[in-house]
Amino acid sequence: MNNYITDILPDTSGKNIIITGANGYIGRELINQLDINKIDYIGIDKQANDDLPHMTLNLADSKSISYLSSSDCDYLIHAGTHSALAYQNNFLESFYEDLRSLRNIFIGLGKKPKVRLIYFSSSYVYSGISREKIVNETTALKPLHNFGLAKSFFEEMIERTFTNYVIFRLSSVFGGSHSLHPNAITNMVQEATQNGFLTVWGNGDRQMQYTYIEDVVKYIIQSFVLDPGVYNLGSDDYQTVLQTAHDIAEYFGVGIKKLSDKPEGMTLPFMENNKLISASNINFSVNQSSHMKNYLDQLNASL
Repeated sequence: MNNYITDILPDTSGKNIIITGANGYIGRELINQLDINKIDYIGIDKQANDDLPHMTLNLADSKSISYLSSSDCDYLIHAGTHSALAYQNNFLESFYEDLRSLRNIFIGLGKKPKVRLIYFSSSYVYSGISREKIVNETTALKPLHNFGLAKSFFEEMIERTFTNYVIFRLSSVFGGSHSLHPNAITNMVQEATQNGFLTVWGNGDRQMQYTYIEDVVKYIIQSFVLDPGVYNLGSDDYQTVLQTAHDIAEYFGVGIKKLSDKPEGMTLPFMENNKLISASNINFSVNQSSHMKNYLDQLNASL
């Protein structure tokens, strides 16, 4: 496996890392990189996995408080939250479980002010803002989407309860091999390879800002040394779904079918990355097109 964090690793000797959502998309990609670099961590997930040596613990259960209270922790990377799809399908249950989990983290770490909490919010906090605008971390939020509403609420909870935190507002993530929930890119790749064509809803005018999974992991590592605060994390590209479909179709040599009767998804405004660029010790060169080619090469080689 590609070791892509070795050159940017801060000194973690004597530091203890806890990763929640260890069986999930971001959690497993991060853990793979820590394993390659022989960095110790404790993985937690509510779902047992016999193939992975993680602790089975539901953070929404109150007994997680005693575990966190007694743990020796320097960094808590909280990747154990529900997805946008879960919030779309079942808002109340998703919100309630994520709320209880975060509450228990606050109580469990309440007497440990030096612990750094790393949390994943979403670009959906900017839903409700015109696609014509460019947004940054100081933009006033008025989210329309359920996921964005929940994430903006949890951001405020963290800001009012914690001082040592880093919050990443992630755009849609692609790449790697552990994605649990499909996005437009994975859907189109599956269609292209299985059906010999791919479909686009409507005219494909929806614009998307993606983040490659490897860049997400790099910036998680950087979060150990970033100043506390909220950071946008999205690519420098802002392509329509149709443009992305053309890239994938051309790679696999297939055609595109437009489904004019299908409603297109929500277009979120473009997120500036300037704050993260200036604060980080690594070059923020997130380019969807170059990462897409690498990702498609990996997928093609596995077919």
